[in-house]
Amino acid sequence: MEKELRIGLIGPGHIANKMASTIKRLPGFCNYAVASRSKDKAEAFKEKYGFQKAYYSYEDMLKDENVDMVYISTPHSVHLEQMELCLKYKKPVLCEKALTTSLKDTQSIYKKFEEAGVFISEALWTSFMPSRKYIQELLYTKKKIGNIKSMTAKFMVPLMHKERVTSRALGGGVLMDIGIYPVSFVFRTLGFDYESYDVNNIVYKDGVDIKEDLTFNYKNGAKGICKVDGTSKLSLTVKIEGDKGKMNIDMVNCPNLITTKNKYGILTSCKWTKPKYGGFEYELIASKKAIQEGKLECEEWTHQNSIAFAKIIEDLFNSDKAQQ
Repeated sequence: MEKELRIGLIGPGHIANKMASTIKRLPGFCNYAVASRSKDKAEAFKEKYGFQKAYYSYEDMLKDENVDMVYISTPHSVHLEQMELCLKYKKPVLCEKALTTSLKDTQSIYKKFEEAGVFISEALWTSFMPSRKYIQELLYTKKKIGNIKSMTAKFMVPLMHKERVTSRALGGGVLMDIGIYPVSFVFRTLGFDYESYDVNNIVYKDGVDIKEDLTFNYKNGAKGICKVDGTSKLSLTVKIEGDKGKMNIDMVNCPNLITTKNKYGILTSCKWTKPKYGGFEYELIASKKAIQEGKLECEEWTHQNSIAFAKIIEDLFNSDKAQQ
């Protein structure tokens, strides 16, 4: 019988509920320990999801030799200190995006884990889903829509009531919070080797970005357009145009329905790709596999992939408009 990977969870908040629910149902994984500085939150979370232990100190949980991997789901402004604490106890880490609040910190923490020989991955669930390989197959192996001319990926959702988004002190801004979905989708589809990119229609409020459009320009003429907006109605679609047809994807962060049509508008493929356990299972499975194989990262979303996105954030925050 396969040994379960015992998860220690830091930060029993909104996203942690989804992860804990997934772990509870997923064979080969175990909700082992939860840590919160609030005793009430830790105990309530333990009972809700069947954790074996509740800790009221992060360090106390990390001292537990039975914790095989730590999942961090606190605000990204405190990720760095928590990952460094995990490294102190040589604990493999799966950390929610954004990994840190700066390019320098992202590069630094990866280097520290790599030098220590300890696994770490940013939990960008979309890149781990089987739908990613299916999309690449349709576009590049089967050439269902011919040569790609452009793609538009949107993540538009009302978020102005979320302090993690509106507070610069917490590492706020919509690009860091939700922009990673459309940007990474473009990167994983068109490649990381873009020639240039432009930022348009950018709006700042209280020192953080609340909406922007990014266009990535590629040598072959293709354009990857990302629309990020924390003030609008929900829109999460991806549309890819080729010289022989189009591809439509219903959700940029968790594709459920993927269709292609030829240039005459006739349906050429249609696939329902909804994850069995909600979508978080794939990053867990990939992390466990990497740890068992002695790897320090997941091939689905590498350290360099993560650093590439962190650079986009850095460029944006250092722009002239960000200082206004």
